[in-house]
Amino acid sequence: MRSVKIVISAILFLGVIGARAQTVAPPASVVMTCQQVTTTRPDVGVAYKGQVAIDDYKFAARIPSGLIGWGGVASDAPFHGFTIFLGPGVQSCILFEVHVRVNEDEAPLRLDSAKTFSLGEAKAWQTSTSSTVGTARLTNVKTSFSFKHGNQITDGEVLLISPSAELGKTRPIYEAFLRSIKFGQ
Repeated sequence: MRSVKIVISAILFLGVIGARAQTVAPPASVVMTCQQVTTTRPDVGVAYKGQVAIDDYKFAARIPSGLIGWGGVASDAPFHGFTIFLGPGVQSCILFEVHVRVNEDEAPLRLDSAKTFSLGEAKAWQTSTSSTVGTARLTNVKTSFSFKHGNQITDGEVLLISPSAELGKTRPIYEAFLRSIKFGQ
């Protein structure tokens, strides 16, 4: 009977680990790929071009010229962001994710080493991490933000995923997109 309890406990423990991994963002030191952070793919789902403004979150942003943000969900689903693919395939992307904070323990983590700045009235902070994933050296630049408006708090992140060798091309696109994001406007 003891071995059955141990096996059941191990299964429950592994189940909790698996469930947690699906709902908790990876640590800032973990470098992710576009395939790991989004199921969105080019040419699939709702297309966002040019100026995007969402009243529910009180923000506006401009998708860089010649690029498309892909929502990846049905057009009648609530807006939670999009992915901008920066070249053929899914090696380089900008993931824009936004949501209303429901619980205080869901507040984005702010590292002491993060660079801080504003996105309109939102407070933002940025970190950068590089590592080899498979055979490619990747860089993730993560900008987290938080915006209080009325009795609501909007949180989210803008994540650049790029081969490190292409940062000279992808980082300026990411920075231009960040400069266009304005909360509270």
